[in-house]
Amino acid sequence: MEPPPKSSFYLGDQRIEPARCAILAAEGKIRVEPRVMDVLVLMVTHAGQVVTREEFIKTVWSGTFVTDEVLSRCIYRLRQALGDNPRKPQFIETVPKRGYRLIAPVRKTATVAESLPEPADKLQESIDQQQMIPVPEHQGLVTRKHLYWIVPAVAVCISLAVYLFRFAGIPQPAHVSSSHADGAEDAASAYPKAPETRNSIAVLPFVNMSDNRENDYFCDGISEELIGLLAKVPHLKVVARTSSFVFKDKGTDVRRIAELLGVDNVLEGSVRLAGNHIRVSAQLINASTGYHLWAETFDTQFEDVFTVQDQIAGAIVSALKVSLDAEDGVPGITDRAAPTADMTAYRFYLQGLYYWKRRGEPSIRKSIDLFRAALERDPAFAYPYQALSTAYLVLPFYSRESRESAFAQAEAAARKALELDPSLGQAHAVLAFTSLKRWDWQAADRQFRLAFAAAPNDPTTHQWYSEFLSYAGYIDASVTEALRARELDPVSPVINDRLGVTYLWSGDYDLAAEQFRIASELGFNRIAYDQAYVLLLIHTGQIDEAINLYETILGKLGFDTNWVRPVVEATRDPAIVPKALEAVAQAHGSLPDAMVFYAAVLLKQLDLAFETAENMLGDRSLTVEFLFAPEAEELRRDPRFPQLVAKIGLDAYWGKHGWPTFCKPQLDTIVCK
Repeated sequence: MEPPPKSSFYLGDQRIEPARCAILAAEGKIRVEPRVMDVLVLMVTHAGQVVTREEFIKTVWSGTFVTDEVLSRCIYRLRQALGDNPRKPQFIETVPKRGYRLIAPVRKTATVAESLPEPADKLQESIDQQQMIPVPEHQGLVTRKHLYWIVPAVAVCISLAVYLFRFAGIPQPAHVSSSHADGAEDAASAYPKAPETRNSIAVLPFVNMSDNRENDYFCDGISEELIGLLAKVPHLKVVARTSSFVFKDKGTDVRRIAELLGVDNVLEGSVRLAGNHIRVSAQLINASTGYHLWAETFDTQFEDVFTVQDQIAGAIVSALKVSLDAEDGVPGITDRAAPTADMTAYRFYLQGLYYWKRRGEPSIRKSIDLFRAALERDPAFAYPYQALSTAYLVLPFYSRESRESAFAQAEAAARKALELDPSLGQAHAVLAFTSLKRWDWQAADRQFRLAFAAAPNDPTTHQWYSEFLSYAGYIDASVTEALRARELDPVSPVINDRLGVTYLWSGDYDLAAEQFRIASELGFNRIAYDQAYVLLLIHTGQIDEAINLYETILGKLGFDTNWVRPVVEATRDPAIVPKALEAVAQAHGSLPDAMVFYAAVLLKQLDLAFETAENMLGDRSLTVEFLFAPEAEELRRDPRFPQLVAKIGLDAYWGKHGWPTFCKPQLDTIVCK
């Protein structure tokens, strides 16, 4: 069948209306973006046949340079809208290394009259090709646990920016009350809905016009402080520092920057620092026209730098006509008190941020020293406490620092920061993350809500919240949060990797592979991947590659690797399961319980899996997210699984915030699948 592009048709039991970019299902009308609908229509015209990636890109994006990942995202959105499961597809089948095939039956509607377009003012909401239309979320799996706390230092190169895309308005998880056993979790409503405005901005690093290059830290600090201030505005998309700073000293055209970062506006400026005198010049540019929306130069003394920052942020908000929370301005921007009166303390703080952003153990420890120096000057200065909390939180990722010790210091610093300034969203996010690692689900949920209320556009908070949702078994909401994080920080290697992990656990291995590739090319060190990437290799039939990678990872950590090959090979050949079990038993004494549990689940040895899980409850070393992986399906069906979930405390959280797809209450027990 080859329906006209604008005619409606049925796909299975679901009515498709291309002219309205709508899918009519039992749950109601679902909107998709125009390019997503174009992808579906192309598959319909070739129903039952494989449509190659090259054909999709040539037809749907004719004359436009895009990467394969854009297509993969469209397929993901289609599957969401259709309620399709990539592991057991009813609509769209992935043909590895080739493309996609529509397998659902297609039939025309009785008339074409029903497919007439909506009034122009309504249709306009769906025709902006850069705007993602909200899609109802369905619950699913989880993401990986970073077993070894290894996250490499990253070096982002401007040439890699070609992988960036525009994601304005990523859909948010739907709120469904806990009375709906199969509904979306209430936890997903912790953050605001996707912005309904197109207001978006990238703050570029301000140019150091001083003779002293050592003043770079101050110029970077000005830019970063402005990013933080603007991120407090609920209806303004602000690209994170990681992505906007990619263009430092590159001389890239403003329009190109805006295109790559997916924003409508760019703020650029310069700083000249001479003694106690500063001159700050700033200009806000509409990228599509190249016109200046606002420009101003400030000549002032160093101690007035906070006033200048507030004035710039307020002018931007006014120029963009962003919807404000208050008639006279945005709380925390136009009415904030100076965070410190000690400008030496402020210099130490900015220098600390400069080193903190460079990552790596030496830089992080230097940043800690500088933050503490700032606090010695002004113990009432809240910002260094918040910065300390994040520095201690990530220190175990870059060093052999004890997680328990680092987390304790992170929590203490975060609580002190909030005691001084309750509006610091990042401090709340730190407390949320540490609560997550302690399995204190309610505390983590509460702190995430506070974090989003204070700073709705912080990408790291969205990244961590994605991990929280995966721990709790809400995979689609977890994917959406990872997408939101990437929207705000497109070239972050860690966030791009995080998105790949959520795709992996959702069962979309095609998308996962592409996303891991992007993360790797952005600087994420693949050798640091734990079993998440190994599982992807297993799923895609790359057995030898999976074995070699996992042996390399474990070997660097000093663990026995003799069990790896038989276990991985047994995932394809059940006949060698006894051999694999023997190898695990021989290595058991030298292996962490987490690895034994991992092997037991892969080998479908449920007794060993539950026994090992029980051993890990005391120190909370159990990889909770792995309980919801595709590999753990048989584990979830076992009658012992509800008891395990109860010991972890997730049953109480589900009962209050909504049940995931995997589990639902039944009489006095829990039924999982």
